[in-house]
Amino acid sequence: MTELPVDITRLDTASLDFPSGDVLFSALARAKRSKRIHSATYVGNIRHEKVAIVFQTATAIFKVQTTIWLNYGGCIFLKDDITIPVERILSVEWV
Repeated sequence: MTELPVDITRLDTASLDFPSGDVLFSALARAKRSKRIHSATYVGNIRHEKVAIVFQTATAIFKVQTTIWLNYGGCIFLKDDITIPVERILSVEWV
């Protein structure tokens, strides 16, 4: 990732358009992302901890700090039913 992510609020994330297609190319990177999302969802529900989610749209790379409440149907769900497609997530890090 050569481009620095643009910080965005959770509410602004709701207005973004996401193209289809995975941003990660290796099976190992996708497995690591899946494990991080699973862990972040668990601590989001149990301890209400926030994570930094870096994701890519068709036009830019963004970063949002929020709690992941649910991982279902190929998307992660944030508060207020805001979703981000898993295939567009570059990384999940604890803040």
